[in-house]
Amino acid sequence: MGGCLIARDLRRVYQRQPGFEKVLLIGVDGLRPDALLQAATPNIDSLMAEGVYSLEARTGAHTITGPGWSNIFTGVWENKHGVKSNGIKDNSFAGANYRQYPTLISRLESHNQNFNTCVVASLDWITKLIITKADQKIYHPFEEEGDRKVAETAAYLLEHRSIDVMFAYFGQVDMVGHDHGFSPEVHEYLLEIETIDHYVGMLMNAVKKRPAYGKERWLTILTSDHGGKGKSHDGVGEEAMKVPLIMHGPAVRKGEVLPVPTQVDIAPTILTYFGVPIQEEWCLDGKAIGLK
Repeated sequence: MGGCLIARDLRRVYQRQPGFEKVLLIGVDGLRPDALLQAATPNIDSLMAEGVYSLEARTGAHTITGPGWSNIFTGVWENKHGVKSNGIKDNSFAGANYRQYPTLISRLESHNQNFNTCVVASLDWITKLIITKADQKIYHPFEEEGDRKVAETAAYLLEHRSIDVMFAYFGQVDMVGHDHGFSPEVHEYLLEIETIDHYVGMLMNAVKKRPAYGKERWLTILTSDHGGKGKSHDGVGEEAMKVPLIMHGPAVRKGEVLPVPTQVDIAPTILTYFGVPIQEEWCLDGKAIGLK
């Protein structure tokens, strides 16, 4: 009897040792959930079918890039992190308060400086203004096939490097939305979503090729900063305020997330997954969701 208890306790210790939990966060700028359903996306469909998801996840009041990704990475709304629309349908980082409300990358690094964190993005705001403390930050301009290079770089690093957290950001869906329209009826918009699905497949295959994959526990999260309507997404209503939130991996439940989650739930979910205690004084607006 005692031996069984010891063995069980050793299994618990083994499963919780730092380094087995890993996170791949995939950001697709300007992705409408109804367009995602309309597009041919077998890789993202597989994440949904095997994981937990919401196609009704809510953004904040400022449905543009800076506030959206700040909501996601800090776990608090715009009134706290300070990144808002400046009133002319643009992003303003003038009031950014990341010192008081740091990003989840900063919180992870503070919790354990041995965390290996990496950001690969096709928008320089991500690496220069929002996520400033990752161990590795790589920027590929979206004007120069940035999304393809993001996929290739992130896939290489995922397969060959020691990584605990990877954020791969794709910006071209948003650019196509501005040029042609954010709508499930816009052919160009759907085609770009299908291109991103191919990149998602590249990242997932890279994870599975890792030498230690059999021992690792990967949590993959895919989401967006906002949707859109017409050729805009700031102040256009419900079509901009709904985003997909998909979570995949052995630690998640299956099915739809209820009640409807929000962007600020993502940071506390990842922190909780890594066993980082959520401190009351952080004043987070979100909560952990979707985990078993």
